[in-house]
Amino acid sequence: MKICIAGKNDIAVNALYYVINEYDADNVIVVLNRNDSGKDDWQKSLKNAANELNIKTCSLEDIYKISDLYFFSLEFDKIVKTEKFKTDKLFNIHFSNLPKYKGMYTSILPILNGENETGVTLHKIDNGIDTGDIIAQKNFHIGINDTSRDVYFKFLENAFILFKENFAKILSNEYSSKKQPQVNSSYYSKGTLDFKNIKIDFNKTSFEIHNQLRAFMFKEYQLPEINGIKVEKSILTDSFIGYNCFKEKESEFIISGIDGYKISVQKQKLAGEM
Repeated sequence: MKICIAGKNDIAVNALYYVINEYDADNVIVVLNRNDSGKDDWQKSLKNAANELNIKTCSLEDIYKISDLYFFSLEFDKIVKTEKFKTDKLFNIHFSNLPKYKGMYTSILPILNGENETGVTLHKIDNGIDTGDIIAQKNFHIGINDTSRDVYFKFLENAFILFKENFAKILSNEYSSKKQPQVNSSYYSKGTLDFKNIKIDFNKTSFEIHNQLRAFMFKEYQLPEINGIKVEKSILTDSFIGYNCFKEKESEFIISGIDGYKISVQKQKLAGEM
């Protein structure tokens, strides 16, 4: 039996360490994402972890011919074609509460849409995009001031818990699965959002403005701007300050929407600022 961890970031690295502690490390392999530099940064590198643990690195083509293979996709960046494998033991953890939010931007879109909950889903891999049968899910709360970065880290934490809870069941074939319902199913492609043209619509309620701002607050990728100034935190309050207010202060913007509730939007702190 071979176990393959394919993917990136803390979820893939933590899963790898867990698997080699629970299973024979000689039969564990990894498949890397294309952009894995081999260096730990704000996220751990699967390539670096595999090198340190002396775990064999393979390509997808290398593992197609392995018949007794358990394949786990954990933030993997390649489309998996099931017919190329000799095994049907193909699994993925998707960062959403399927059937909602198949595809891309699962840390951003729930915030934009005003959701207060999301989750992670362990499912079988089929030839659709995040459409496979569901094995298990774990939901969590989206805080009113959580950014997309905050949500992503909650995804990582809960996905690892979900992996640990179900790993032994999968290896022993003691799990069940169910088909995804068509109701409440949604999908978002890469072209759904244009990160080069992020515009905040201030002619909205304070809640909607707040959601637009925090949805794009992920400092390793992008930050939204107000009057050309990057902002990194948005705090929605229940204080009424008047309709459509806009004030700029040294370290923040004070804003309200059409319903008058105060939003405190913190400017990005530059290097060296306290």
